[in-house]
Amino acid sequence: MKILLVCNNRNLIEETINYYQEKGKKVNENSILFRLHNIEILETGAGGFRVSQRITETITKDRFNLTLKLSESYGLRENIEVGEVLNVIRDFPATDGELLENDFTDLYDQQLFNIEEPPHQLGGLVNKTNSYMNIFLPYKKVFGITASISSKNEMLRKIRINKYKPHIETADGLYFSYPCLLKRISFYHLAAVTENLVTGKKNAPLATTELNTQLIDIIQKL
Repeated sequence: MKILLVCNNRNLIEETINYYQEKGKKVNENSILFRLHNIEILETGAGGFRVSQRITETITKDRFNLTLKLSESYGLRENIEVGEVLNVIRDFPATDGELLENDFTDLYDQQLFNIEEPPHQLGGLVNKTNSYMNIFLPYKKVFGITASISSKNEMLRKIRINKYKPHIETADGLYFSYPCLLKRISFYHLAAVTENLVTGKKNAPLATTELNTQLIDIIQKL
């Protein structure tokens, strides 16, 4: 089984990498053999354009049974707990568009994005992957926004929450999922909450620990 682990910075999943390099066989810095699994690590770097380029190149030249994106995220609802690992099943582009005084018009509003055109499905950019459902079922399904400018700004946060009703925000989730949806590959986007922008609670080390604990367990179960 070929598994692709995608992250901005490999430090985020270093614990998982070290664990499987020890339990399995390290082929090189970005490849591990564990049982019957070939685990590949793709470090994309920061910036949506880089993420999109790297993931598109990788999934075009090679086929993987499962692609996993691992992210840090901000919670945008009170009931989202810091340290939670969530399954992002729908994403919205919350930066591309025009910011007005108290409003934001996105690509859909400007009719530059059409929900009737691929890779949109079920009325949006929705991930319908149901592979290995017994493993991923326990993870809460959430809606996310992708924003290169974070919602720590109170005005932006209010506008985005009112417009999209999201659970969380990531910096580049959609830049990953859009190419995956276009190519119709099996993928999941798991995001660990480092900070809740509504409650003010934050704990990045806890989020990293939980993400690695869950990721190690997922690979064991595959």
